[in-house]
Amino acid sequence: MNTAAELEPNSKYRYFAGTLKYTTGSLFMLFFWMLLGSFFFSLTERLIPVLMPLSLRAFDCSNQTIGLVVGSVPSVLNIIINPWISFRSDRTRSKWGRRIPYLAVATPFVTIFLVLAGWAPQMGVWLASVFSGVFTPATAGVMLLIGFSIFYQIFNLFVGSVFYYLFADVMPEQFMGRFVACFNLVGLGANFVFQSYLLGYAQDYMAWIYTVIAVLYGVFFMVMCVMVREGEYPPPEETDEKPNAIDNIKLYVRECFSIPFYLWFFVGTALNAASTVCRGLFGIFFAQENIGLDLADYGKISGYIALFMMVLIYPLGWLADRLHPLRVYMSAAVLVIITNIFSYFLTVDRTSFIVTATLMALVYGIQGASTLPMFALLLPKDRYGQFCSAQAVFQALLLVVANWGGGLFIDWTGDFRNLYVWDIIFTTLALIAMIQVYRGWIRHGGMKNYVAP
Repeated sequence: MNTAAELEPNSKYRYFAGTLKYTTGSLFMLFFWMLLGSFFFSLTERLIPVLMPLSLRAFDCSNQTIGLVVGSVPSVLNIIINPWISFRSDRTRSKWGRRIPYLAVATPFVTIFLVLAGWAPQMGVWLASVFSGVFTPATAGVMLLIGFSIFYQIFNLFVGSVFYYLFADVMPEQFMGRFVACFNLVGLGANFVFQSYLLGYAQDYMAWIYTVIAVLYGVFFMVMCVMVREGEYPPPEETDEKPNAIDNIKLYVRECFSIPFYLWFFVGTALNAASTVCRGLFGIFFAQENIGLDLADYGKISGYIALFMMVLIYPLGWLADRLHPLRVYMSAAVLVIITNIFSYFLTVDRTSFIVTATLMALVYGIQGASTLPMFALLLPKDRYGQFCSAQAVFQALLLVVANWGGGLFIDWTGDFRNLYVWDIIFTTLALIAMIQVYRGWIRHGGMKNYVAP
């Protein structure tokens, strides 16, 4: 990107993002509003994965049901809705931009359904009293909880998809790496606040935690939508013929899924995502039932681990840039396998849990720091969004099965400790696939001369 000093020697504007121009001060304010919205967005992202399993468990739902509701259903919705949202958002033209309208319309609904999900048990009691003899309070509560969760996931897909596209539209390219690092720091900060100060109150004040976080998110994310401005975009391409959906789908599938290099990439990254399913769904139950931690203690431990990881964000990013993200990603997979093996045998009390949980966060932090840069360096630049979408669809298809299968696996083995076994199996399979990616990367130029096939 050229600076404004090169393009407009006497201008006060120094940085460009498309048609947007920024001074140092206005760029600082862009960071501020985007990161403020990101903080509350990150808080809401903790609610369903962390609190929903607790809510369902209170109704004596099986681990399979928890996996379906918290993992599989969102993955199915992602497969159906994400490609359509991405396609329409790219081609939307309005005076508010092409991303902000989707965020502004979906945010109030995300807020409403999060609040309703928090109060579902109480509403279930009321509904059972209105339809006496038709529903029990537990049945009505579960039905409402699942229904509100699904509607939340639908509207949150609009936010979760388009929000990340907004980064590239409004942020000057030369600041993208620093912004993503700050975004990750904010996410870890939100995790620290949630785990350390809120999770311990979840059993007694579940509904109010949902409500307060949802309302704060609704207010501040809408403020961000008002304060962040998009630039102007060229009109979408027009053709003489009406778009043929079938032909577009065939082209999409042929370009994304016909080259073995990308197929191995999709398989490896999707398997790696599936490796964390059991830890994400049942890690809190392992801490409670196998280790004997209460929610408050577990939350504090997780929060301070997140605080520890915040210090390492920049060094880990530097490591990925220095050694190449693909190499770091694969090396981290080896460390994940080793850490899981030791954790399976050595995690027996509070102290050993803290040690192994910290090591696990570290090795996954190394891998996480290299993931987005790896995507950016390996996938073709001219169709980057298309290939990212294809990877997301492939991963979501696998997660539909994996989330249900993870719950079935834990039910079958009867021990939450086996979440480590699940991680070992799927990370090993992912590493085998990524070795094929590494070989293809070498064939296509490697570190210095790589050209995306």
